[in-house]
Amino acid sequence: MNRNLPRVAYRPREAAEVTGLSLRFLYYAIQQKDLPTIRVGRCRLITEKALREWLDRKTEPGGEIKS
Repeated sequence: MNRNLPRVAYRPREAAEVTGLSLRFLYYAIQQKDLPTIRVGRCRLITEKALREWLDRKTEPGGEIKS
């Protein structure tokens, strides 16, 4: 697999790692339909675009994530 290709989607655990947020917090956002995901078979994926847009919506002017 070529690791030089940009990521287009993350599994929830990977999204938690790259954002520094807890997996529990991300699953809560997914459950509340605040963070959109797609399903491919049994795999739940968060697109890179959806993750960035969600973070932009959640970022307060002071730079903190609001729940």
